[in-house]
Amino acid sequence: MTLQSSVSATVESDRVAFEYVVENVGDDPAELTFRSTLTADFAVLDGDEEVWRASEGQMFAQMLQNETIDSGDSETFSGEWDDPSPGDYTVVAELNTTDGDAEARTDFSV
Repeated sequence: MTLQSSVSATVESDRVAFEYVVENVGDDPAELTFRSTLTADFAVLDGDEEVWRASEGQMFAQMLQNETIDSGDSETFSGEWDDPSPGDYTVVAELNTTDGDAEARTDFSV
């Protein structure tokens, strides 16, 4: 399984919207096994300090679920951070899979 991922941050007046794209660049289908109904998570860092996480304070059903991404296809996951404070940040996006094999990060400013 060969996955390639990227994350983007779009700053708006009252929020930051995140888009996390995971693409199967391999020749074979990629079988993903998610640990819960949380399929992807986003964390915002200020330097080394985590200042926000999408899943913080949330509850998710604990159940295994599978998804296949065919060769050349991609899957997009979205999130948003409401009322961010001004500053320079890094967003880290990762799949919540049993393999933990896809992560992306990008810097942004509010």
